[in-house]
Amino acid sequence: MPRWTYTDIDYSRINFSAVRDNPFLFKVVAIASFIEITSGVYEENLASFYAGDDKLVAWLHDTWEVEELQHGEALRHYVRTVWPDFDWNSAYARFREHYLPLCNTEAFQPTKAREMIARMVVETGTSTYYRALEQHATDIDEPILKELCHNISQDEVHHYKGFSNAFAQYNETEKNSKTDIVKVLYARLKAAGDEDIEIGFRSLESGEDYADFRKEVKAFAHTYYPYDMAVKMLMKPLSLNHFLEKSTAVTVQKALNLVGL
Repeated sequence: MPRWTYTDIDYSRINFSAVRDNPFLFKVVAIASFIEITSGVYEENLASFYAGDDKLVAWLHDTWEVEELQHGEALRHYVRTVWPDFDWNSAYARFREHYLPLCNTEAFQPTKAREMIARMVVETGTSTYYRALEQHATDIDEPILKELCHNISQDEVHHYKGFSNAFAQYNETEKNSKTDIVKVLYARLKAAGDEDIEIGFRSLESGEDYADFRKEVKAFAHTYYPYDMAVKMLMKPLSLNHFLEKSTAVTVQKALNLVGL
């Protein structure tokens, strides 16, 4: 069972004055709702890729997908409550039209352990993203967005741990070198969220230039992004000793800045 349910959240307690006239917040929450609520497609692809691993496939179906879909439902309800004039269904239909053709296993890593590394990068991105939004919601005194983002971020950390455990299991056989792992980390980090965020942004039909939106995201990240948390999570599959971990952290921080965070 999920650790929380969005139907238990009192959306009437939203501080509307703090968010309703915030176009940046509208965009990032709406885009997140599109991506999260499409998680069933991800689950099908992962289940196909890991067919035969009954334990992992069951976890993907019974835990990961259920919780990811709830994130989407919770965020969709938030968007509809705060910005009732926004036609969420039409925007989401545009998102699916352009996004679903990109959802296939052809983009996966060539081995099962390496794909788990890619999944860990994705969960690092989502857990830290919602942690940043949680902090922003705290600063603007919006308790319901804070609660939602806290709950979602915690879920994403649990998902990261699930993928991390699966990586360790598969890597016992594959024995990927640290160089192999770094290559996957960097490649997935460089690609993380770029296509889906842009498709989500264009689905809003805001009339704004995407490059300007990316500048807004970067400015937001400089203020709120939990870099230390991200660096620690990204370095875990490398299993470095304390000395190497400290020296490598600087490189990982530079990589995060390189991809716009």
